[in-house]
Amino acid sequence: MKNSTSATKRGFSLVAVAFAALALVGCAPATPEPVTPTASDVWIKAVPELMDGMAMTGVFLTLENPSDEDIELVGATNTTEGLSETPLEIHEVVKGDDGEMKMQMVEGGIVIPAKGSVTLKPGGYHVMYWDLLKPIPVGSHVTLTLEFSNGTTRDVDAVARDISTYAG
Repeated sequence: MKNSTSATKRGFSLVAVAFAALALVGCAPATPEPVTPTASDVWIKAVPELMDGMAMTGVFLTLENPSDEDIELVGATNTTEGLSETPLEIHEVVKGDDGEMKMQMVEGGIVIPAKGSVTLKPGGYHVMYWDLLKPIPVGSHVTLTLEFSNGTTRDVDAVARDISTYAG
């Protein structure tokens, strides 16, 4: 009888340990969902008419990162039908070796610092539209999807503004 009682107690003890282990696993912190930066003051430079060699424009906005980690804006996709079939690029304006300002693609993306923000504006960072297929009159809307280094995306609506009213 003694062996049977001892085996039963051991069996109950093993079951209790297994339940306790499962309970602890259930209490383990879940992997946090990646944070998507917020976008504000989203606008696109109006292109009232297409001209040869000038069928391009830029999108400008402020991105805010509420997370504890830096996140990069790494790309964007046009979602406005019939506007452009060319992939969008992340660009910046920099001073070249010759002292002239020039536009270039940003390698690796635009860093949005942890608990901080970055502003894309004329003469600086911007999302570049190439090969426009139709004009973008003042007041019209363009939609695009922003892509971030942490795998998240954000759809934004950019209203077309006349660049001459930019107060920068």
